[in-house]
Amino acid sequence: MFKENYVINGEIECKTGLHIGGSDDSIDIGGSDNPVIRDAISGHPFIPGSSLKGKLRSLLELYDKQSADSVIKNRGKVATDPDCLSSKLFGMSASESGEKYPTRTIVRDAYPTDETLELWETSDEILKGTERKYENTINRITSKANPRNIERVPKGSKFNFEIILTVYEDDDESNLDNLLEAMKLVEDNYLGGSGSRGSGQIGFTNIRIAKRSKEYYTADNSEEILVESSKTLNEAIDKLNGN
Repeated sequence: MFKENYVINGEIECKTGLHIGGSDDSIDIGGSDNPVIRDAISGHPFIPGSSLKGKLRSLLELYDKQSADSVIKNRGKVATDPDCLSSKLFGMSASESGEKYPTRTIVRDAYPTDETLELWETSDEILKGTERKYENTINRITSKANPRNIERVPKGSKFNFEIILTVYEDDDESNLDNLLEAMKLVEDNYLGGSGSRGSGQIGFTNIRIAKRSKEYYTADNSEEILVESSKTLNEAIDKLNGN
């Protein structure tokens, strides 16, 4: 039975350029053959919730031994051990486990902040919210160059994010701590593509964590603010632990 929701809000700041791939059925002359994903209405780049959630899950599966053992047992597919951290936070579909295990974690799509939209509009180096990163591969035998460009959201861009963690009465109380640990793992890894070549370093900033009990929804009670406007993820964790 439902007990409460934890709502984590804040900003994702691009420490380096960020590339989360999209598709372009018609590539303009001089355009990039490796474009970023864009919102269909505004045309602005955004961070899909599925990309962030997938990264949180995959890193947690490497971090937690029980989750990793389940991935190995499943020949590389997602962990399906109901007692491992990955399943407790991100759930399992019936096709994965034979029995549906609902997710506790909802990750919303993240859209650019007003400050970022202004930055994109006033910079001569940024076109429609992106920059071009030029790369070159060399054939080891013929020495022939193969130049290419990758479209990236530029360093300094920020996106509003929201993650909701649902807690049920029989849940482990450490789920929130484990989710925040997974977010720290993303900060020390990368989001999107080309991470080993410099792209995708991000940081979670201006973090707010609120707890909404059942009465918040049934009796119009106020939410409980646990963390208010922490500049970094580590600072938010320290405040949550009373430090």
